[in-house]
Amino acid sequence: MKHREARILVVGDNAMDAEQVCDMLRDRYPHVQATTDPKSWDSAFDALKPQLLVLAFKLLEASERFYLGLYRRSEVIQSLAHRTLLLCDKESVRRGFELCMQEVFDDYVLFWPLVHDAKRLAMSAHLALCALEQKQALEPLSELASLARRAEALEEQLAQQVKLGRVHVQHAQTTARLAQASMSRAMGGLSERILANGLDNALTVRDASRVEQAFGNLQRETLIPTLEDVVQAAQPVQDWVDTITSELAEPLKATRAMVHRARLSRPQLLVVDDDVFMRRLLKQVLTSAQYDVEAVGTAADAQLFLTTNRPDLILMDFLLPDSNGILLTRELKSGQFSGDIPVIMLTGQTERKVIVESRKAGAVGFVAKPFNRDLLLKKVAHHLAL
Repeated sequence: MKHREARILVVGDNAMDAEQVCDMLRDRYPHVQATTDPKSWDSAFDALKPQLLVLAFKLLEASERFYLGLYRRSEVIQSLAHRTLLLCDKESVRRGFELCMQEVFDDYVLFWPLVHDAKRLAMSAHLALCALEQKQALEPLSELASLARRAEALEEQLAQQVKLGRVHVQHAQTTARLAQASMSRAMGGLSERILANGLDNALTVRDASRVEQAFGNLQRETLIPTLEDVVQAAQPVQDWVDTITSELAEPLKATRAMVHRARLSRPQLLVVDDDVFMRRLLKQVLTSAQYDVEAVGTAADAQLFLTTNRPDLILMDFLLPDSNGILLTRELKSGQFSGDIPVIMLTGQTERKVIVESRKAGAVGFVAKPFNRDLLLKKVAHHLAL
């Protein structure tokens, strides 16, 4: 990405301030735009798709409200890679620092009143774009790690299908053997009835030995060979099921090695939370700690993700729009999915009953919201290490 081509959007509530910010950036970044009309904030963001968003509101609380609202209103922001730069005054700089440490925003600049370091704004923009560039450069590696984990999930599915195939083949062979024995008994019984009473005088047996011999020949020459052919027809399938795992041993070994390296470099976490802003905040915090993070908002989306992926840990919100974290954790631990994935429950409800039920469902940890960043990362690292 060439920085001179970077798209920068300045959003604020004062036209003179916004234009001043643009003037300070325009020499280096000609594609900078400003909007101060609340009615056009969202549309300007969606149309420009900025790589850097500069928040130039006089009040820091206004910046928080705008950005939270943007995440709830805009579909573009969900998938757009971008950085945020918060402009502060003297009174709000401490709060700006805290919000950046919590990764609500990416960086802040003391802008009001203007200080002697007039280049600080352009320097912060440069650093933000460099960080975005570095993140985008790592995305192919993250995608590769994700593909490796999906391959691991496919290996588990293959093992299950091979096991199921063996069951089906054995069932078919057993059924054929039972049919063979049943038909043999039926033919023997029919032979005995004919020899005993001629089937209630329906026919007359003049030479019992020849009748018995005829039935015996029918069994040996026709019925038994036919049923044996049925049994043997299933044998190639049995052989294929028995050998497929060994034939795929080397590719599967390579897949496991790739998965192992992916886990060592960037463990994958699944965040399940229905609040858009909370998902983004968790994703930022965890991504900055070198984790690959997938975030979904419903139990159904989590179940869909788990059918083809096996994350190393799940952060589960207690309240979900289509279920709750306890029920979803129970499903996870019941064997419907990979039951050994550790689950940490996230919730604003700290009643003892919720904690106890979470533990009973199989959760390994519990984090109350609003969460403490350091405590959250410590718990995640602890359970990943286990």
